[in-house]
Amino acid sequence: MTNDKNSSEVEDIDCLEAINGMYAYLDGEMNDQAELARFEQHLQHCCSCYTRRELEDALSRRIREEAKDKPSEKLKDRLRNLIGKL
Repeated sequence: MTNDKNSSEVEDIDCLEAINGMYAYLDGEMNDQAELARFEQHLQHCCSCYTRRELEDALSRRIREEAKDKPSEKLKDRLRNLIGKL
């Protein structure tokens, strides 16, 4: 047996572990190669988690795009009003 691990030799994670690591993965903060391999293997066979990753990735991209624009004065006023009520 070699030291190279193929996908069948990587220990699988469950959906809860995948969801808990989703943002670290999407933000490029999952630096442990074994953890990264386990996460990606899970996505290869779990349609639910794969779909969630796609949704979260699209949502993150949309938020980044929208954040490029400055907020309107109306939005600023609404936020000030909400914060003032806290």
